[in-house]
Amino acid sequence: MSSHPPHPDSQPQQPREPRHPPPTPKQRLPIHTNHCRFCNHLLLATTRTITTLPRRKPPAQDAALILPLPRAEEEEEDEEDDELESNNNPKAENAAAKQPHYTILLSTTIPDRKPTLVRREDGFEKRLLLRCGRCRVVVGYFLDAVHFPSTEITKEAAGEDEEDDGNRRAKVVYLLPGALMETGAMEANDVEKLGAMDREWAGWMESS
Repeated sequence: MSSHPPHPDSQPQQPREPRHPPPTPKQRLPIHTNHCRFCNHLLLATTRTITTLPRRKPPAQDAALILPLPRAEEEEEDEEDDELESNNNPKAENAAAKQPHYTILLSTTIPDRKPTLVRREDGFEKRLLLRCGRCRVVVGYFLDAVHFPSTEITKEAAGEDEEDDGNRRAKVVYLLPGALMETGAMEANDVEKLGAMDREWAGWMESS
């Protein structure tokens, strides 16, 4: 067979650009909504399970549950990651594939205007009590910045007012045992779970 020379007008095929795989979507964590144990008022939403949180140890006598709160920079990073995903940027594939834990204290939780001094075996503790917005029962508290020297220094350097939303800068909120219940437990009216919560509430009050 005779070979034909290539046609002068024919163009060589351009190599195809490699296709990037679609970005890996974040694994969205389930959100748990929690209510006041005493009046059923919705107070907070979190991706964490309240009952599995670590507790305060002695000399603190209330065994309060330690619930971390997101920092401002973490919120910004999460928004940036979502924007990358919406733009189908291949670099988003290497971003955190799992959503970080998140907690929102709803406006139905009301912090006291002034801190409360609590006596402990090793001295005093300055707390900003957090109340249910409906029945006003104390469900948790923030520790004052005086207990975190580095936070206090940062606040002074920034020229912030001492009473200027200190709870927003807090890294954690301490929840009193038995003060909150998940929506599922409330709707199911689980007598056993609710009874255990009541015993927890009575237990920390007796020890405090």
